[in-house]
Amino acid sequence: MMTRDEETPDMEPTETDTAMPEVEDETVVETVVDDAFVASVLTECDGDVAASIEWLLGEVADARDGRLRAMAELRNNQRRAEENETRVIRAAKAGTVRRMLTVVDQLDLALGQDAEGMTAAQLAEGVMLARNEFLQALAEQGVSPILPQVGDAFDPLQHEAMLQQPADNVESGQVSMVMQPGFAMGETVIRPAKVATAP
Repeated sequence: MMTRDEETPDMEPTETDTAMPEVEDETVVETVVDDAFVASVLTECDGDVAASIEWLLGEVADARDGRLRAMAELRNNQRRAEENETRVIRAAKAGTVRRMLTVVDQLDLALGQDAEGMTAAQLAEGVMLARNEFLQALAEQGVSPILPQVGDAFDPLQHEAMLQQPADNVESGQVSMVMQPGFAMGETVIRPAKVATAP
């Protein structure tokens, strides 16, 4: 019986290979070579043992080179995937910021008006326009307001009880006053609504 180092050139990298970036790992899988295989190698080499050994060593070297190439390709694919993910995140952030700039434009427009010639109603209208623009930008990012109503059941997942406050026709444990709206992105609560509950 004899053994030889056997590695397949197109072998997929294992989890162990991925976890070890060093490619100088000399650990190989040993496979028992039976008499039939030895006989076939000797036949191919016309019975020359030295030539047979040289052939086997060449096979091992080719297998090792193939493994190294596969690992290098895997690392390149991982690097490209990380770069693509970074570009996607950067583009998403840029889109969000670009949308928010319209709110800044609205505020600049309001601030650029003649303060002495503006009425309180006109100022309030400018602020309302900027607020609506901002809420629209949030909605485009999947953000929606949490707006509980007086008399609603207190929801600890969406509401934050700040104090207890009695109110007419409001039962114990229900929302008696809304102090600040909340916001959610899909199923994720970004900020719970601040409320008072009836004692």
